Amino acid sequence: MDSKTRTLIIAVIMAVILWLLGGFVFGHVLGIICVFLSIVIVGLATGNMMNTPEPTSGKK
Repeated sequence: MDSKTRTLIIAVIMAVILWLLGGFVFGHVLGIICVFLSIVIVGLATGNMMNTPEPTSGKK
């Protein structure tokens, strides 16, 4: 598995955990903060994945 894909999967898992904790465990304020942080984590991971250049394969 590519390291960028692994990073994205880990970010999505962390975001789901934060989203579930924010929705079911914490109160309104902490819940909203956890949901917002989960969106930010996935957005940063996706942006990092899109911004990283691919190695050239040498084929033309």
